[in-house]
Amino acid sequence: MAFDWARAIEKNRDDLISVVTTLFVMAGIRTGKTVTVLPRFMHRRILGLLRPAEYAARRLILMAACKLVVTAAPLATASRGSRQAGSVAGGSGTGGEPADPAQDDAIPAFSLFDPFKRPAYPWIEPGDLVTTAVDDAGDWPPPGEPVGAGCLCRRIRALEGALQDLEGAALRLARWRARRYRNPASSATMSRARPRRWSVLRPGRPPGWKRRPKTQVEAVLHECHSLAREAWNTS
Repeated sequence: MAFDWARAIEKNRDDLISVVTTLFVMAGIRTGKTVTVLPRFMHRRILGLLRPAEYAARRLILMAACKLVVTAAPLATASRGSRQAGSVAGGSGTGGEPADPAQDDAIPAFSLFDPFKRPAYPWIEPGDLVTTAVDDAGDWPPPGEPVGAGCLCRRIRALEGALQDLEGAALRLARWRARRYRNPASSATMSRARPRRWSVLRPGRPPGWKRRPKTQVEAVLHECHSLAREAWNTS
């Protein structure tokens, strides 16, 4: 019996929408209103829930995209479109701010790709790392200290937009995949020095992945990660 991908995608999508609803309540986001500041402790709690939800959503979009058949656009058109998409998506999933302050309230495009892993520094010896013990609790920032929440709220809205338009996000990713794998050996982009993506997923398990999930978002990430890897490798 064939695996029911449509049912798996729909179930995990509904679970992620439930997580996003919780994020909206925690952040105090209302329709047409953006929260500008949050207490530090609440900002950290929201970020701890938002990050695994974003990784799960990317894997959910990948699952949907792998089941689509699209035709790659011409190289010149694809390059121009990818540059335009990059300018729109700047500051969505990576925490960057938009270039134009007047666009602070605009919902950015959800980032379809996992952030690159930070490079390791093998030449640093363990003894070179300086650790400072904090004995006085007052040395830590106060948990109730207000911190900026504009970027955090935009990421929550971008995540909601991607889940509400899952088909559109999957089509964006399917088109990128068709361009990337059309003829990679002869592509002029192969000579560029910057890192090139060949997969949406970062190596290894995503942050927030648990072998034995205890929360809803951990369970969704656990399932979406395994299904996304299977969909990517078999499509």
